[in-house]
Amino acid sequence: MENERGDRADLRRCHNVVEVVFNPTYHRLWSELNKIGFGNKDSVALIAGVLAHVKNNQGGESFAAQMASLNGGSNSQVSGLRFKRLLKIEEKAELFSSIVRVVKLMDGNVNICNLANSLYWWNDITKKQWAFSYYEKAPRNNS
Repeated sequence: MENERGDRADLRRCHNVVEVVFNPTYHRLWSELNKIGFGNKDSVALIAGVLAHVKNNQGGESFAAQMASLNGGSNSQVSGLRFKRLLKIEEKAELFSSIVRVVKLMDGNVNICNLANSLYWWNDITKKQWAFSYYEKAPRNNS
C-alpha cells in the first residue's frame, strides 16, 4: 500500500470499517494477508483503514510507548484520559475512529508493525500490554 498513493487516499476518505470493506484496495490486501494466515476480515479492514493515515514508520518503541512519549513539552502525545478511553473500547468497529484520531495526533509517525499487530489481535491481552508500555513511559503528571 505504501506505493499506491491513490489507494491510500481512497482509504483515508473512509469514515468507518464498513466503508473500508467497500474499497477494492482492502480486498487486495485481505487476499494477500489471508495467504499467510491473517484472514480475519474485520481486523484487516481496521488495519487497512488506520494505516492509510500513517505517514512514517517509526520502529523501535511499541505504539503504546509512542503514545506516551513527550510531544515537545511535558505532556504525552496522547493524554492519559484519551488512552484510558481507548482501553475501554471492545469492538474493532468502534476502535477505528479513535485510533485514526490518535495516529493524526502523532503526525502519522507510528510503529506500523506493532500497531497492525495490536489492531489485529485487539483483546484484553493487547490492552494490558498497551497499559504496561504506556504507563512505563508516560510522564508522572499524565494520569
